[in-house]
Amino acid sequence: MINLVQLIATAALESPSAPFGTFQENDRLDRVLERATLVADSLRHNGLQRGDVVAIIGTNCASYIITWMAAQLLGIQTAQINPGYPDEFLETMLDDIAPKALVWVSRSPGTVIHRPMCQIDASRAWLGEIATLNEGIRNAAGSGSGADCSRDEIAAYLHTSGTSGNPKFCALSHGYFLRLGRYFADTMSFTRHDVVFNPLPLFHINPIGNGVVGALTGRAGFLSTEKFSAPEFWPMVKQHGVTALILHGPPVSLLKAKTTAEEAIGHRVRVGFACEPGFLQQFGVPLGVGGYGSTEAGGYCHSWKFRPDDSDPPPEGASHLAGQSRYDIEWHLADGGEILVRGKAPQVLFSGYYKSGAVVSALDEDGWFHTGDRGRLDAYGNLIFIERMSESIRVNAEYVPIDFVEDRLRRAPSLKEFALWRLDSQSRGHEAVIYTVSEDVNVDEVRAVFADLPRYMHPTKIIRIDVIPRDTGVGKVQRRLLGDQAVIAVQSLS
Repeated sequence: MINLVQLIATAALESPSAPFGTFQENDRLDRVLERATLVADSLRHNGLQRGDVVAIIGTNCASYIITWMAAQLLGIQTAQINPGYPDEFLETMLDDIAPKALVWVSRSPGTVIHRPMCQIDASRAWLGEIATLNEGIRNAAGSGSGADCSRDEIAAYLHTSGTSGNPKFCALSHGYFLRLGRYFADTMSFTRHDVVFNPLPLFHINPIGNGVVGALTGRAGFLSTEKFSAPEFWPMVKQHGVTALILHGPPVSLLKAKTTAEEAIGHRVRVGFACEPGFLQQFGVPLGVGGYGSTEAGGYCHSWKFRPDDSDPPPEGASHLAGQSRYDIEWHLADGGEILVRGKAPQVLFSGYYKSGAVVSALDEDGWFHTGDRGRLDAYGNLIFIERMSESIRVNAEYVPIDFVEDRLRRAPSLKEFALWRLDSQSRGHEAVIYTVSEDVNVDEVRAVFADLPRYMHPTKIIRIDVIPRDTGVGKVQRRLLGDQAVIAVQSLS
């Protein structure tokens, strides 16, 4: 395979009946491709052509999948942007990427409609139709095709979540997606008998790279959903014959807390990504796959398989076992424990960040990408991911393992939605504190659950705020914004 168009066409030829779309709307892959071809023709008539950058701003739906596929058929570079951002922030991101056109999918354009460029409503793309909202600056019908793209041409710009700074657009080549899709399909053992379900927002690398491209690579079906719902999860998984889940931390935790083993009885799921042993045990899923990576670091550069009876988690409260490295990636730990990764071949990692009209490489002179993540090795040489270095808590020169302490704090029933973070301390560097929206927290109960932990891991305060700030895409806590929230009450734990 040279490009994504060849992958899509081959998958539709070899697995034409694979279901593609969402729980709400789906069809055979060959018919989905036919509709995408109609949409690609309409985009061409709007003056768009191979190499143009087009911003897709939309919510999860079947029309979004069709629109993405149509853009690839035409050789358009898609900047896929979080539709939950307010208009003024969207304006800033659009200024950064300078797209030739805006494509809206099941999302109102708002005030952004006034930008002087071609704007398209693709909410009916599932039916093979799009509507031009504002022609703006429009050329004659474009030429060229995605089938002509080389492996190093950019296929998409996906932005980072912005949990530790403003989102940055990562330039991802056709070769990048093909390599990631192959690795993920092989790791999850996708075949034409699988139906892959990924409910995460389609503007992230997880659902597009691991989900859509991974499923196409394995000739499997792919389904998303317009909105994640824990009560509807297992009924829909069973109804659509889902065999593989691609999840993330927040939905896994929500499903464990809000659904029961009885509700899952009768499912056909054989493997789940990001589904740790507790999830596998509770819902009768035989195999889980964990991993570590980022949009920049190949999407997914380390993996680890586990089973329901695995009961040997990493010691020292580390975040999770990232495992063994991908075959086409090498890595090492720099001073201070930062994880560095390097591709063994072209297009393994991202091509760079898009800045001021150009893709700027983020690799050092030796080809290493500095992830900004801290890690360590286990006794067998596998990678343990600990934390984002920009989101670390360091008390008396000791790093507090955030995930580990938060997991311990979940044993306190009165402490419901919360996040561990830090306050500056002149004497100790930082002090760990708990931000929560919970009322009537039992202080003695909270003290009891961390009493046996080292002193430097002990939170010193419970700070009640109105809302825990989260990324609108995958629900990550935006810790850097916790200190900006209005304080309702403070309880001492010292």
